[in-house]
Amino acid sequence: MELKYTLTENDYLQQQLYLASKSKLIKKQRIKSRLLVFIMLLGIGFLFYMAQNIFLTYYFGGSGVICFFLYPIYLKFYYQRHYRKYVKENFKNRIGIISTLLFKEDVLEAYSENIGSSEVKFSAFENISEIKDYFFIALKTGVSIMISKSEVIDIEAVRSELKMIAEKIGINFISELDWKWK
Repeated sequence: MELKYTLTENDYLQQQLYLASKSKLIKKQRIKSRLLVFIMLLGIGFLFYMAQNIFLTYYFGGSGVICFFLYPIYLKFYYQRHYRKYVKENFKNRIGIISTLLFKEDVLEAYSENIGSSEVKFSAFENISEIKDYFFIALKTGVSIMISKSEVIDIEAVRSELKMIAEKIGINFISELDWKWK
């Protein structure tokens, strides 16, 4: 099976957001920063409580509670902005370039105009993920190959090919069609 497609800046952004949502380190960072802001605001409120300033106690205590619930919304947009800048800087030479993937017996052959060609054995695959608009082939090296469904004519054929490969080499085919960046 051969696929030819072009990836956009938004495609690379969605890939980075998906990978970030699966990263234990980033999940841990988000929780730590949320708790840190909450504890700092409550701590300042407690200091004003000790100083007998009830208005500022309520102000900072209330701000801490409000921030605890609204901070995830801020982080969502913060990470989107961060990864958008990252994509613009690091993927600028890949955006709009025609890529070709050729699935052979035990090898995935990838070719791109300005990058060249490479072969990846199926045994180097860690898992294959599917979300609403993309397929991601995660490699054991930490790299991920992305296939945009909007560029594929027969999505069912690609899905069945990827499922067959996953079953053949004994890796997970992860289907998260309802995934959204949060």
